[in-house]
Formats: sequence, structure tokens, C-alpha cells
Amino acid sequence: MKNSKTAFMKGQYHYLRGEFGRSIVDFSNALKSSMDAGKVHVPLGLAFFKNGNFPEAAVEFSCALDHDQTNDYLLFLRGMTFMNMGNLEEAVDDLNASISLNGQRGFAYVARSLAFRAMHWENESESDLKSALALADVEVELFIREFCVTPTLQRLSLSLFDVGKEAWGKELWEIRSSRATH
Repeated sequence: MKNSKTAFMKGQYHYLRGEFGRSIVDFSNALKSSMDAGKVHVPLGLAFFKNGNFPEAAVEFSCALDHDQTNDYLLFLRGMTFMNMGNLEEAVDDLNASISLNGQRGFAYVARSLAFRAMHWENESESDLKSALALADVEVELFIREFCVTPTLQRLSLSLFDVGKEAWGKELWEIRSSRATH
């Protein structure tokens, strides 16, 4: 058990330093050393995701979902993984499930809006963008940096935010200002 905790802690250390390949090795060693799989699959999936190995990330997020089937954030992560892979239908399925479980996370609406935009479903994309704006919990730069890993998805996300640039600036500011005064 000590070896698994040590490997897990090393994995966390390397992940935080942006050394995703090394964190994958460490998290994998933690799994092999009998660490609770439910605790390792998510960070291992994130390390694969950040390393650009989306098929392995999807496998790890699926394993994590086996342990926690109603975790909306895991569904969001797997949905973003599918989006980075270009599997838009699978992404929308996961994002629909994520939003169904928790409709209060703006980033899930932004992600689904991106998928709809890529599928040329402009009305649905605009509707989800408005839902995200209403929740006012999405930092655009953070979303792009953390979840839009591939150049194609980065360009798509920038185009989506350009469409709503005025809305993102004005409406988000107004919503945050009204919340701060209450």
C-alpha cells in the first residue's frame, strides 16, 4: 500500500509540474500496486488528456464512471475527450448526460455549444451559449486552456467566443456585478 501511495503522490507532483508523461507512469504504477482504482482513474485520465492521448483518456474516464456513474463532471471530461478526438456525437451524448445530472455548470453548456457549432447546429449552439452566460461561471481563457487541447478545437472555441464576444463581455459583467451587490 505504501508503494501505491508513493507512486500516486509522485504522479500528482509530476502532473502539477506539467510533466504528464511522468505522471502517467506514476499513476499507472499506483494502479498496479493495488491503490483504489476509483481514486486513480480520474487523475490518470487527466494526465492522458493533457498529454494528448485521448483514446486512453476516454478509457480512464470510462473506468472512473464505472465507479461513480452519476458524476456529471466525469461525463463532461469524457465528453471533452471525445470532442478533442473529433467524435462529436459521443461528445454530445456525454454532455447531455452531464447537463441532465447537473444543469448548473456553465462549462458543460459551453462544451455542448462547441459540439453543436462543429455540427453546424447554430440554433442549438446559440441556445447553449446563452445558458452558459446565464450561469456566469465560465472563464473563457481557462476553458480554452484546460479543455481545448487540439488546435482544431482551440480554433473552434475561439470562433464560438468571438460570436458571443459582446455578450460574454457585457452580459457576464452585468451578471457578476449584480451578484456582487446582493
